[in-house]
Amino acid sequence: MEKEKPATAAWRQPRLQAVLDSIEEPLWLIDQRFQVATCNRAAAARLPDDWRRDGGPCYRLLFAQHGVCPFCGLQEVFRRGEGRQTNVSLLDRDGRNHVYELSFCPVREEAGTVGWCLVRFRDISENAGLFAEISRLKSLAAMGRYASELTHEIRNPLNSIEIQMTLLQRLVADLPPAVREPVNGIVEVVRQENRRLNSLAGEFLQVKKARELVISPVAVDDLLRQILELVADELAASRIEVELVTADRQLTVRGDRDKLHQAFLNLVKNSLEALGGREGGRLRVGIAAGEGEAVITFADNGPGIPYGDQPKIFNLFYTTKSSGTGIGLYLCRDIIEAHGGTISFVSDGEGTTFTVKLPLSTAAAP
Repeated sequence: MEKEKPATAAWRQPRLQAVLDSIEEPLWLIDQRFQVATCNRAAAARLPDDWRRDGGPCYRLLFAQHGVCPFCGLQEVFRRGEGRQTNVSLLDRDGRNHVYELSFCPVREEAGTVGWCLVRFRDISENAGLFAEISRLKSLAAMGRYASELTHEIRNPLNSIEIQMTLLQRLVADLPPAVREPVNGIVEVVRQENRRLNSLAGEFLQVKKARELVISPVAVDDLLRQILELVADELAASRIEVELVTADRQLTVRGDRDKLHQAFLNLVKNSLEALGGREGGRLRVGIAAGEGEAVITFADNGPGIPYGDQPKIFNLFYTTKSSGTGIGLYLCRDIIEAHGGTISFVSDGEGTTFTVKLPLSTAAAP
């Protein structure tokens, strides 16, 4: 058995070992043969229990490799005598991929040659994920600014198209019906599509402003009564029975009244479209107090949302309606989340219920 070098033994002195063990990040001292000379307590937790007795190269003990790891910096450290650092993604023992920062620091013998390398193993998965998310959000923000400017530019030619269609109708007004009517039919199709695009552009600009909030106290039941009065004629025409069930006290949230009005109105209209004037159609709007939050439900007895569509209904531009833009529910969720709330739904063949939860204002919380 090879006699242990005095310098190696020095690293195992109790006092120095206690210093190493006080460091939370795993540290290994590895020699030129890739053998682990010593390590701290955090590093030992990653090694087999019998590593001191049986030994073995670090690549086998740590990573179950048969040869030097492709990301290893030990050889360069021993050859150049300079420290280095690298990041590596590994599938760890918890079954998840982690991003680790490996730092290699040369440790010199008395003669000045590099005899060992101190390796630090630091989990930076959270930071890596944060940086990736920041990068993604920056890209989305840049795309959002460009899309907003582009939307403004698109609306100008759309307005011009509407004017030109009006002029075209005037030009053919005195022509024989056999000529005028087909032209008017084409004009009407163009107008419908033009208005749909204009509406889409307008709603897209609203998405951009969804999180620009003007905060004030908002009485939830007063707001919902106002919305139901606004659509009363439409409800009556569609023969839909509406019920508003309020809490036993006024519930107040801190929010942007106009934005919440927009989100709630969209949910009411979503139910009206789902009911589609069907006989016996019912919409129940409920307000209740939860744990420090107002719970608002919009329940209809419509045909429900097809199961295959349910995971996608909050996606931007996703719609099952021939005339829909796919922005309404996305905008609702954005507004609710901007207020620190949540929106969810359950749906089956007997109807759909959307549930909105918003934090109560401090003065209103129970």
